[in-house]
Amino acid sequence: MLKYRFSYRVKLSLLVALLLPVLLKLGFWQLSRYQEKLDLEQSLRERLEIPVITLSEVDRYADPMYLPVKVSGRFVADQYFLHDNQIHQGQAGYDLLMPFVTNNGDWVLVNRGWLGSGFREVLPKISTPAGQQEITGSLYRLLGKSFTLGQDYWGTSWPKRIQSIDFSRVSEALNQSVPLFIFKLDQNESGSLQYRSQEFRTSSQKHLGYAVQWFLMSLVLSALYMWQMKSIRGESKANSKSFNKEEHP
Repeated sequence: MLKYRFSYRVKLSLLVALLLPVLLKLGFWQLSRYQEKLDLEQSLRERLEIPVITLSEVDRYADPMYLPVKVSGRFVADQYFLHDNQIHQGQAGYDLLMPFVTNNGDWVLVNRGWLGSGFREVLPKISTPAGQQEITGSLYRLLGKSFTLGQDYWGTSWPKRIQSIDFSRVSEALNQSVPLFIFKLDQNESGSLQYRSQEFRTSSQKHLGYAVQWFLMSLVLSALYMWQMKSIRGESKANSKSFNKEEHP
């Protein structure tokens, strides 16, 4: 019996030693995500109030996220990307990502909006305004790596249906350097498609709630472990006293 209890205590301790750090790590990770998302939400609120700037003024800001920008130039209509697996109002489709060459010769990747995918075998037809354009939008950068369904094969022809945005691959495909952000075209601008408002899949408060849940789970696990170990010690003492009485009646 004593050997069994010792073995049980060892296994229980090992299990808790493995699970507890994982639960704590998840809790602190969600706290970091909470702070990151809180900063983004604050940045979005602040930058909705600032006046529109030019692309050359973006470098004055440490983070381009949500900066309102106006540029003049032309769309590169024969080279564009269809960002796959984008959902709008429950329907699958694409975000149309098209290069835009400014009057200064800079290239920037413009998100013209969402369009339905229709039949997967046939890519949608795209209409692009020709000639000189002046467009207004906001900048955004990628947050982490995109989820992909299998290998993201881009192919050699245009347009390219892609599952994730990789700026190095974009620059290589265009044979032009593009900045590490995307210009999201405003609603009703020249060349805009179905506009999807900027929104967060998960709010900062949800991340905080997840963090609290993980920390509570770690607390419950610790409490159950201590209660179980105390119960085992109590049983051991009781059995020891009972054994001593039998030995010395």
